[in-house]
Amino acid sequence: MSGPKRMSPLYIAFSMLKLIRSLVPLLFIFGIQFVANGKFPPTVYWVTGGALALILLTGAMEIIGWKRFTYEEESDRITIRKGLIQRSEKIIYYSRIHSVSQEQPLIQRLLGVVQLKIETPGGSEGDAVLPVLRREEAERLQRVLNERSIALPDQADDAAAGIAASESGQDQAAANEFPVQAGGPERMDGAYGAPSGAPHEEGAQLPNRAPRDSAVPGETGAADGFAPPDSRAPLARPAEGGPAAQPPSVAADARPKIREPELLYRLGPGRLFQAALTEMNLGLAVAFVAGIVSFADDLLPDRWVNQLVSNAQAYFTGIKAILIIAAAALIAAWLLSLVLFIVKFAGFSLYRDGGRLSVRYGLLERKQFLFDPSRVQAVTIREGWLRQALGYAHVEVNVVSSSSEKETPALHPFIPRSQIASLLEQTIPQFTFAAAELKPPKRAILGYVRIGLIVTAVLAAVLIYFFPHMGLWSLLLVPIVFGLDYWSFRTSGAALDGDRLTIVNRAIAKQTHCTLKRHIVAFRVGGSRWQRRGQMLNIKAHLLGGSGGSSISVSRLKASDAQQIYEWYRRERKI
Repeated sequence: MSGPKRMSPLYIAFSMLKLIRSLVPLLFIFGIQFVANGKFPPTVYWVTGGALALILLTGAMEIIGWKRFTYEEESDRITIRKGLIQRSEKIIYYSRIHSVSQEQPLIQRLLGVVQLKIETPGGSEGDAVLPVLRREEAERLQRVLNERSIALPDQADDAAAGIAASESGQDQAAANEFPVQAGGPERMDGAYGAPSGAPHEEGAQLPNRAPRDSAVPGETGAADGFAPPDSRAPLARPAEGGPAAQPPSVAADARPKIREPELLYRLGPGRLFQAALTEMNLGLAVAFVAGIVSFADDLLPDRWVNQLVSNAQAYFTGIKAILIIAAAALIAAWLLSLVLFIVKFAGFSLYRDGGRLSVRYGLLERKQFLFDPSRVQAVTIREGWLRQALGYAHVEVNVVSSSSEKETPALHPFIPRSQIASLLEQTIPQFTFAAAELKPPKRAILGYVRIGLIVTAVLAAVLIYFFPHMGLWSLLLVPIVFGLDYWSFRTSGAALDGDRLTIVNRAIAKQTHCTLKRHIVAFRVGGSRWQRRGQMLNIKAHLLGGSGGSSISVSRLKASDAQQIYEWYRRERKI
């Protein structure tokens, strides 16, 4: 092929900046001590000298490491070689690639480069990361790898077994099982199916989307921080044993026209802020407050902490203290969730890139997910209590991935509930948005609320025992927990529609999961002795490991309904 290639020379600066970033907490600690004591501790000079020497040594070593970090595109695989002292070589067959995504963490954004992540279903050990690529090269390589992963679905197995490629051509690629429809209904609220040559902000009424084979120009996406893929990228060579290469004139005629990505939707600043206002993450706020308290206790001088506690005890006592602390915690959770949502989803845009979908978003860390709709394992619609009251939801897809971050690409972070069905029809039509038809029986209420009530009652009893007067306020948790558990009972359920399975459950946010029979790798039906006596069973479907989790479940369905779903799954499936 083209021979080994190296990443951008900025890889050297990238490695040094990563080391400097890891030393920032030390500088912060020394700054706190300087403010508290009026001088730096004696160890600061030794630590500073050692850090500078380490940075220089890292730079010298990474110059050699950059020269020995190469990647090579071959006929049926990509080979990555790296290592200064211990050399490693990783071979990834194109047919094993399930997704290729671009990311721009903060350091890469500062340097103007892109990180390319190649993911396979074999676990994180099978993945590969090229951390510092020029933007144009990352776009070209992402397009080439995605095209070859679809065009060569079975050649990796043939190469490993020594079988001729012509013998394996009988198997059909999974990517062709559900082709994306060329046409679709009109864009709702100006969001979908719009011609790619026009602006795509929400609120504009646009005509139907042009067919895929038409020559309508698409959005370049340059404003999103990623250059558009190179439409003049050369075609991949055929694998050994495959059909002979065509003459240039014939190949040029047979080659499909490659269009620039077609913009389907872009989340404008107004809608982004509206979505952020409806985001509430109490768990994140609790973790944040706990981290601040731990930081203050470990690093701040004792006299500062004692003075802060004394002032708080003087001004905030009794019910006043409880109300102020609760209000401050809720406001902090809301503000923190608002800021993090804006940072994460700023510039969100959804593109159609040929037969694939491209999702791009992020303010500080810019991310791009490019995936084939046929490789989506499941769709999840999340509705927080506030968004559900306003009629909005968050739609995300579970694509086969082995990323340790367990992040699911968002198909739309803030969409009216009434428009979800149309969004799925135009992007991943094999999935639908359906309500739960098979619901838990009324006798299941006790099972849903029992655990929460027991835990809350024990906690309230402990608080009342140690704090006889203040602890009585903990009894307010009982109706709150009961209400959440009862809400979960009313929400949960399942539905069957052909080869589709829909499961609905709730912790605090309502989650509707839709998957296909062939994507379920294992199915479990079971229940406790008490549940079986009440003719109730739990169901749990395990999906092929993906970035969004590997299982979906619902508890305490009628035994007859659970058996119906089990029989649906155990029947002969289409391969």
